[in-house]
Amino acid sequence: MNLFQSQPQCQNKLQNQRLPKKVFTMSKTIFLTVSVSFTTLIAPTAFAKNTASAQQSTAQAQQIFNQLSAQKFLRANFIQSKKIPSLGKTFKSTGQVLYSQPQGVLWQIATPVKADLIMTDKTLIQKTARTQSKITLDKSPYGAVANMFLQLMSGDQKALNKNFNITSIQVGQGSNATWKIALTPKSSTLKKLFKSVNATGTSYVQNMQIVDMSNATTTIQFTPTKNNSNALSSAEHALFKLAQ
Repeated sequence: MNLFQSQPQCQNKLQNQRLPKKVFTMSKTIFLTVSVSFTTLIAPTAFAKNTASAQQSTAQAQQIFNQLSAQKFLRANFIQSKKIPSLGKTFKSTGQVLYSQPQGVLWQIATPVKADLIMTDKTLIQKTARTQSKITLDKSPYGAVANMFLQLMSGDQKALNKNFNITSIQVGQGSNATWKIALTPKSSTLKKLFKSVNATGTSYVQNMQIVDMSNATTTIQFTPTKNNSNALSSAEHALFKLAQ
């Protein structure tokens, strides 16, 4: 899952089927987004039909973040696609994602190329069989995007409120209800990268969608894996250690 790959680079990989010198390249075309079309979503009729009051919205947001913050460990398969209207094409990547508190997020990309992406609150590591690069998030404009994803996964309401406005929110019934939230960037850094973020989930983020400034839409859909072990393997420990 190449979160930070520009469109021409992705196209070259698919056509040539060989690794370039740098599999992951930081570019102005952000490849991080999150969207909707998940089979386990609750039916729309389960949501409140009327627009919630400010007080209700605050309570609903709190419920969402409480559900997310209670999830300390997650293994899931993912399918990511980026649709670029100007080209009339969609590019896909697949693999597995591991979220573990307090370590961070580990993306293990299977297609179109094999690679690992390790995210912590301070560092981003991009690793392939032949290359490895390390980025300090507070020194890169893309650090705000990586942090946004971590904040959503962990339910860090305070951090998200600092960077985003909630434009729409829907929550189903029950303690582990399905929810849907729409965000627009508040910080000047994020406003330069994308227009909106939409996320849907229950106790974890099931899908996300980000529309960037060129109106390209990236979607990521998550499905839990059969491996529900909460213990990190030695290989996973080693990858997270790279980001220390």
